[in-house]
Amino acid sequence: METIAYHEAVRRFLTYVEIERGYSPRTVEAYRGDLLASESAVEGARRARSFDRFLVESLGVDAPTLSQVTQREVRGFIASLHRAGMSRRTIARKLAAVKSLFRFCTARGLVEVNPSRLVQTPKLEKRLPTMLTVAETTSLMEQPDQSTAGGCRDLLVLEMLYSTGIRRAELAGLRRSDVDMRGSTVRVLGKGNKERIVPFGRSAATALERWLARRGELAAAGAGDALLVSDRGRPLDGAAIYRIVRRYMSSVTDQKKRSPHVLRHSFATHMLDSGAGLREVGEMLGHASLASTQVYTHVTIERLKEVYERAHPRADDDEP
Repeated sequence: METIAYHEAVRRFLTYVEIERGYSPRTVEAYRGDLLASESAVEGARRARSFDRFLVESLGVDAPTLSQVTQREVRGFIASLHRAGMSRRTIARKLAAVKSLFRFCTARGLVEVNPSRLVQTPKLEKRLPTMLTVAETTSLMEQPDQSTAGGCRDLLVLEMLYSTGIRRAELAGLRRSDVDMRGSTVRVLGKGNKERIVPFGRSAATALERWLARRGELAAAGAGDALLVSDRGRPLDGAAIYRIVRRYMSSVTDQKKRSPHVLRHSFATHMLDSGAGLREVGEMLGHASLASTQVYTHVTIERLKEVYERAHPRADDDEP
């Protein structure tokens, strides 16, 4: 079997997830940060938490090879993260990166035994998704000034995120040609370059018509077919979408988390509360399995309990 340097294995793995699996640049960079030390001096703290930095220090070599990595090194890495005071969620993410790397290496015949296979992932505390109420969502849609082109665009950002449940990056990647106005659907390119068709409602359709009528006021030559454009006429990116959502959401809620994902969570929860099926909601969200969608059932069950406690005449009756 070929003896391969750890860094070369990571390089091949990152190429694989980017080119063959079609992972987003953000995901690829997350893998890179967990598996390879940054050369930047300002990222010294992150560099100390990468797996290759741990291997260099643990093994006492400058260029570790895959064959030198055993279950002991993987467990030692996890222990070092615990000692550094990192959260269980962060540790679980870093371990997931190591596990993905060695599954790849095992499948490609770069190692005979996967040293991470028997290392258990730390149990995570269950965090319920943050969302807006229906009333807060209604108020949110009233915030943008529709007398301006920018306000029409901002309303469409809010409406599309809530009406379809798509991710911030998916919204940023939409083109005008992805929208079927007659069918009230939008073609979305999701994770792993998987395409799906998602319907949108009447309010989003109205916002879309208003924006398209005024898009030319902002769009520059470089905007191309991008559905959304910035005040400078360029395609609207994910960072700008985040700022738009956070600004308007600050007017309707005091909750700490105010991001596009809150609208995605709100979409899913409100759909389930209104009787939509778990599988159908999962398909619209672009989830690979129902397990990802089931987190929202915990929210709706808790809400049902609250309604029951308030409404049922014997909810508080202690008598048998």
